[in-house]
Amino acid sequence: MNSEEIMSLKNNVIALILQSKSVEELEELRIKYLGRKGEINKLLQALPELDPNQRSSYGTAVNQAKNQIEMAINEKTKQSSTVKINQEFFDPTVPGKPAPTGALHPITKIFHEVEDIFGKFGFSIATGPEVEWDKINFQKLLLGPDHPSRDTQETYYFDEKKLLRVHTSSVQIRYLESHQPPIRIVVPGRVYRRDTIDVTHLPSFHQIEGLMVDDKTVLTDLLGILEHFAKQLFGAKRKVRFYGHHFPYTEPSLEIEVQMENGRWLEIMGCGMVHPQVLENCGINSKKFQGWAFGMGAERLAMLKYWIADIRSLYAGDVKFLNPNLC
Repeated sequence: MNSEEIMSLKNNVIALILQSKSVEELEELRIKYLGRKGEINKLLQALPELDPNQRSSYGTAVNQAKNQIEMAINEKTKQSSTVKINQEFFDPTVPGKPAPTGALHPITKIFHEVEDIFGKFGFSIATGPEVEWDKINFQKLLLGPDHPSRDTQETYYFDEKKLLRVHTSSVQIRYLESHQPPIRIVVPGRVYRRDTIDVTHLPSFHQIEGLMVDDKTVLTDLLGILEHFAKQLFGAKRKVRFYGHHFPYTEPSLEIEVQMENGRWLEIMGCGMVHPQVLENCGINSKKFQGWAFGMGAERLAMLKYWIADIRSLYAGDVKFLNPNLC
């Protein structure tokens, strides 16, 4: 076989390669022409029988044909594989995989629920600074120098006059100083106390407080609204009870308990009528206006509502708290 015949064979094989429809077909062509017993090897085996003057040009022609056939098969194989992958794995009519979704954190959900319940009674949301003056955080709330909460073992101080607020009652004072009755506010926010970390305590947590001041509200208004709130948050059949307590800034003062499924009564918040002196400290005429206030821990509400045993779980970064099925 001369060089022209070798070139003709090569062109025919390449034509067959280009016309092939599958990887399997290409493999058959590779075996037939490039395999150990293939046509190209047969041509190379004939090399010793040729005239020495012809061997060089013959061998070069055969090797060139082999290389070009090899390249054509490899290129066609890549094209066929790509087509096959696209046919098997890409279908524009198949719906895409849904992105994983999360949910609001339990504390955020509690904030939203409380704000929504009291919002229906006309309460607006008020906020204030977390770094507060001693005068606003303690003094105007009748928490005198000897009160335990003012001890450095209980409160984070920057200096004698400045501290991290221990309750969101400081926002109530600021609001009373800058607004005249009627006043209806809910105050959610982070507070700080020097508590030892355990299953129910953290040095930084959240409170939700409320304040109502006008010229006609009475204690029974407070009791009715808070009972409604507890039943909205924990269920309409939930039993609620009030009992006497003491807070320096309210008189009379009460605490509220709800009965859980296991029959236990658990305290959820403190409340009472705003002490007249607190109103006077903020420039409100206590002979004309009166009011009531309440305060609760958001973490405690979340633990009771969502059956969370350890308060530390709320801040452990566990993804299950972003699972929509949790709450």
